[in-house]
Amino acid sequence: MNYMDFHCDTLGMFGKGPDQGNLYENSGAVDLKRMKEAGCLAQFFATFLPPAEWRVKKGGPAKDEVFRDNLYQGLMGAIGEHSHMVGFARSFRDYEENKKAGKISAFLTFEDGRMLEGSQENLERFYALGYRLITFTWNFDNCLGSAALAGDMSTHSAEKVPAREYGLTDFGKETVEHMEELGMIVDVSHGSDALFYDVADVAKKPFIASHSNARALTPSARNLSDEMLRVLGERGGVTGLNFCPGFLGRDLEHEESTVARICDHMEHILDVAGSEALVLGSDWDGFSGELEVTEPRALELIFRELGRRGVSHSQIERIAFGNGERILRELL
Repeated sequence: MNYMDFHCDTLGMFGKGPDQGNLYENSGAVDLKRMKEAGCLAQFFATFLPPAEWRVKKGGPAKDEVFRDNLYQGLMGAIGEHSHMVGFARSFRDYEENKKAGKISAFLTFEDGRMLEGSQENLERFYALGYRLITFTWNFDNCLGSAALAGDMSTHSAEKVPAREYGLTDFGKETVEHMEELGMIVDVSHGSDALFYDVADVAKKPFIASHSNARALTPSARNLSDEMLRVLGERGGVTGLNFCPGFLGRDLEHEESTVARICDHMEHILDVAGSEALVLGSDWDGFSGELEVTEPRALELIFRELGRRGVSHSQIERIAFGNGERILRELL
C-alpha cells in the first residue's frame, strides 16, 4: 500500500557535512531504496536542531545555520543524484506531478522554530528555500512558544510536567498567521498544552501534530489528550502516529513499540478525533529502542493488523496517505 510519513529525522546524517551521509541506502530506518520498495508517496524530512553542545561533542558545527545548511544541502544533493525516483516538493501541485511521474515527494521541515530568531524575514527566507512545515518547539521554549517538556527531559509524564504560564509568544501568534498566508503547515508536536490551545485560537486553517500519540493510552506530556484530539479533528487537522517506544507503552515504565500498541493508539485516535484526523508520523531515525516496525517495508504489518481488527480498507488508505493528501491540498 502507498503511504506518506509526516516526520523523520534521517537528515541528521548530514550534520557534519552534506557529503557525510547516504540517503539512497543506509543502516538507519529511512532511505530512498526502501521507501520506493514500500510505496512511499511523500516523506517529510525534518531539520532537527539539537542543542549546539550536543553537536560539538559529536564533531558537528556549533552554529545552527551551518548545521541547517548541511542538512539542506545533503537532501538537495541526494535529490539531484536520484532525480529519477525522488523530487523536491513545495506544494500540493508538486506532489501531484511527482506522483504522476512515479517519484517520491520530499518535503522539508523544521523541528524547533528557534531558527526564526524572532524574525518574520527569516520565515520568508526559509519559505523561499522550500521549508513548508515548522514544528514550533522541541524540548525547550523558544521565540515561538513553550515546549511540553520545558527543558526537563528526565520525565515525559503528563502528571509531573506543570501547566505552562504561556503558550505562544506574541511572535508565535504572528507566525501562525504569517505561515497561513504563505502556505505553510503549523505543527504543534512537542508544544505545551497551552501552546496547542493558543494555536487553536489563532489559526484559521487546519493545523497538525506531526508525531504525537494518545495521552489516554500513554501518559506522556508529548502525547495529546482526548480533548486536544477532538479539537484537532474538529478543526480539520491530523496527528501523525509516532513509533517511538516512549509514546506508545502501557505506561512510562513499560515502553513498547509493537504493532499491537501502534494499532491501539490508532484505533483510539480514530474513535476520539474521527476518520480524517490520523496520518503517519513515524519519527524514524529520531529515537532508539526495540521496535517491530523498523523501516518503511514493515508498515504492511500495521495495515494488516488494522484489517484484522476490522478497520476498513478505505479507512486504512486514509491513514496511509488519503488524509495526508487532503492536508497538502488544503494547506500547500
